Amino acid sequence: MKILQISFHTAPFGSAGKFDSGGLNIYVEKISDQLSKNNHVTVVTAEKAESFSKGNLDFQSLDLFDKDLSVEDKEIYLQEFINKLYESFDLDSFDVIHAHYWLSGLVGKEIKNKFNKPLVFTSHSLGIFLEGYNKERVDCEKIIMTSSDVITTSSQFEKNMISENYKVDSSKMKLVKPGVDVEIFIPNSEINRENIFLSIGRIQEQKGQIDVLKFLDNFRKVENNFMCYFIGGPSGKSGIEYLEELKKVVIDLELESYVEFVDIISQTKIRDLLNKSKLLIHTSKFETFGLVAAEALAMGVPVLTTNRGSLLEIVENSINGYQSENLIDRNVNNFVKELLNNDEKFNEIMLNCFEKSKGYNWTNTAIEIENLYSNFI
Repeated sequence: MKILQISFHTAPFGSAGKFDSGGLNIYVEKISDQLSKNNHVTVVTAEKAESFSKGNLDFQSLDLFDKDLSVEDKEIYLQEFINKLYESFDLDSFDVIHAHYWLSGLVGKEIKNKFNKPLVFTSHSLGIFLEGYNKERVDCEKIIMTSSDVITTSSQFEKNMISENYKVDSSKMKLVKPGVDVEIFIPNSEINRENIFLSIGRIQEQKGQIDVLKFLDNFRKVENNFMCYFIGGPSGKSGIEYLEELKKVVIDLELESYVEFVDIISQTKIRDLLNKSKLLIHTSKFETFGLVAAEALAMGVPVLTTNRGSLLEIVENSINGYQSENLIDRNVNNFVKELLNNDEKFNEIMLNCFEKSKGYNWTNTAIEIENLYSNFI
């Protein structure tokens, strides 16, 4: 098969965790690598990046904007991107189009209509998640979903949200769980665990890092032997301001000796930190899946989360983590304190994390997606 993967607003195959680069980038990179073993895969983006070819995998940037441009400002390049696609590729030669995120979906819809090609759409995020409800985006997402042949969802939560809010026929949706890179996220039992907490994700208000700081301030009343690393860079129009706000809160709460902002680091360095850690704190308000949580579990790190959506499918209370609406909670403190001070309990939960993570593998994800594609050939 000849497969076209569209990631208009952000370039895969680079570091994730800053600007608009996150779980979507990792998703597209990993499935494209896997799919290229048996198919010819072309990945195209509008974000400036270094193009390359590797075996059956071609990555092409059309060099329209820098990575630090806001998503809102990237929208104005959509038509130019479409025009350059027509100039640069024989779009009629592809067997299937897979669009990632709603802006790519608009591009995929036009290609589908012009060349009568099957369109697969993966949202990675939804307009209904945004505060204030972005009607323009939601209307566009409805049009894309109506036009798509298949909509892949990363969790049952996402599937339900789409069905309820976009009125899409459930038969058009296919649940395909994302994976974990089992060649990178390999736990090392010879490394001693330390009282390290991690918060991993782009620095933006929606990710809720300020709730982590409030938790740390409260938790140190019962246990003060810990360190928390925030991994990720500022994202979105207000990302830099939000990071400065977080740093100010650290000073105001006198948490300087407990907190360090690490910015973006490679997945191998994240793995090394996970190998030494005892807890991932996940405070993102909305997730279609929660890739970082699955990666943490693969490393034996329990997850503390306030997410009431997709993370409920990943985290089981006192089994492989803890879910709570509010981190300022005595039960949360008791759970985390036991992780730090009771090695037997931590080891028990660590084994549960390993077991849960077995369901997430990029090879399996790609096989399911390839089977979806095959239905159109």
